[in-house]
Amino acid sequence: MSEAELRGELQAEAQSGQPELVATFFVRDALCGVSASCVQEVIRLGAVTLAPHAPPEVAGIINLRGRIVTIVDAGVRLGYGRSHPGPDSRVFILEDHSEFVGLLVDSVGEVAEVESGAEEPLPANLGQARARYFTGVIRVGGRVIARLNSTQMLAVGA
Repeated sequence: MSEAELRGELQAEAQSGQPELVATFFVRDALCGVSASCVQEVIRLGAVTLAPHAPPEVAGIINLRGRIVTIVDAGVRLGYGRSHPGPDSRVFILEDHSEFVGLLVDSVGEVAEVESGAEEPLPANLGQARARYFTGVIRVGGRVIARLNSTQMLAVGA
């Protein structure tokens, strides 16, 4: 899905007047979120098979109930360096181009209910390199959630 299509979907949701559920998680100290409707499931990180010659953001692949799932390390993708999975680490299984892809995060936050139209543009000083991974920011209960562009985050080798 292109960025224009994603923005179109977000605008359609905002115009519907319905609140949206956003699944949140942490990548280091950054609170991030994706639409809960995009999340197939959240799992613990188990045995990962390394993928030789894969781009640096690929932590490996797993077998999830007969499906091969590529695991993308959110830490690497966002410029924090390789994650060191611990007991709180989780993998958000998202569907991208009819394929399941896992996003490795440091810990799970909560599901936030977001009013339609609550997303604001990214700060201009974020920089283009990282800005492509976000669609905007959302303020919820005194916190700021960086909303991920899941299509860009999951694009392996991009």
